Amino acid sequence: MPQRAHAADWEVGLRNQLRNTVGSAYRIGEQRGKAKLDVRFSDGTRKTKSLDIRWLQASAGGIQKAVEAIAQGVSVGLTVEEALEAHQGTQKPAPLPTKKVDPNQLVSLFDQWLESLSKLGIVRSDTQFKYTRNRLIQATAASSADQLLETVGDMFPKPGRSKEIRLQHLARFLRWAVEKKHLDAKRWTPPVTVKDVVGIKDKKPKVGVPLQDQEILDLIESLPTDKAGERWKTVLRFLAVYGLRPVEIMHLSIHADDGRLWCDYIKRSGKGETDPRVLKPLHEEWAQMWGLLEQVTKGLDLPPFGGGVANAGRRYLRRQRGWKPLEAKGATMYSFRHGYALRAHQQYGLIARIVARGMGHSVENHNKNYGDWADIDEIGKAYEAGKRYRKRLKG
Repeated sequence: MPQRAHAADWEVGLRNQLRNTVGSAYRIGEQRGKAKLDVRFSDGTRKTKSLDIRWLQASAGGIQKAVEAIAQGVSVGLTVEEALEAHQGTQKPAPLPTKKVDPNQLVSLFDQWLESLSKLGIVRSDTQFKYTRNRLIQATAASSADQLLETVGDMFPKPGRSKEIRLQHLARFLRWAVEKKHLDAKRWTPPVTVKDVVGIKDKKPKVGVPLQDQEILDLIESLPTDKAGERWKTVLRFLAVYGLRPVEIMHLSIHADDGRLWCDYIKRSGKGETDPRVLKPLHEEWAQMWGLLEQVTKGLDLPPFGGGVANAGRRYLRRQRGWKPLEAKGATMYSFRHGYALRAHQQYGLIARIVARGMGHSVENHNKNYGDWADIDEIGKAYEAGKRYRKRLKG
């Protein structure tokens, strides 16, 4: 509370003393003859509480002790009310501080939860959960569900799908831990939704920058011929030829029953999950020239993907001269996939339904992102017809 011009000397002195001991977030003033505390939290919210102490010079020492005790309690995870009650001795020892969760316990419980999901067949691939686990390790000092979610949320510079997934994982984990009585329900029950923590995404273009054929060829040709360069050439060739999401490079196989190349990655979102799909090359001559099927058969020699394929690729490409002009115009690791979609519509004349199936997403999502490129009125075309269409264009 702001100081007033007519404040008594003892009031000014008390406020100055508290500013030195507990900081400016804790402010005191008078309300109906008693001391009132106003606490401002880091997210901008506030909490006020009467200390039930007379607003008198003779009470200055008691007010100071009460505020300092509350500040200390809040710092270890107590609410303002709990800290005040503990200071006044009007309740039994607070159970939450005595049961304070050991930092390593949260990670251990997370591993137990993930194992339980795997046994139930709910999680077939734990790659995304590993990313969440890494964030949890960085936030184990949190002492409540809200604090944990806010701490992890602050690790992301802006709202986005990755942030939302991490927070959703943590909320699901906390609900399980509370239900199994591993964590105290009063402190660790997460909110019903994490939308408030995620924030609102800024409006942005529907789709990223697609890479044109010649840009892809020139970029791959420009990469070094050392081991790292050859490995990344392999990754980029697969992304370009088959329109893969970066993570899908780790989920390729040739099925013994049909001899076709499959992507076995399952993407989960709030709208459901994708199915494994057969991959169709565009252009087929690229797949043959680079021997992509043979590489899958022998076992792909891939680079390490610390932090995920997209992030690892971004770090590698940023060091390459051939990537700099592409990045300057907005290209990302997804631009190879965007280029596939552009190629499918403009060079092969394929309809949205067919291309969406080949890329592993819904027609609705495809039209939302690539609608400007798709001729959605031609419902009867398929890949073989598209190849004949392209030959006529070249013809």
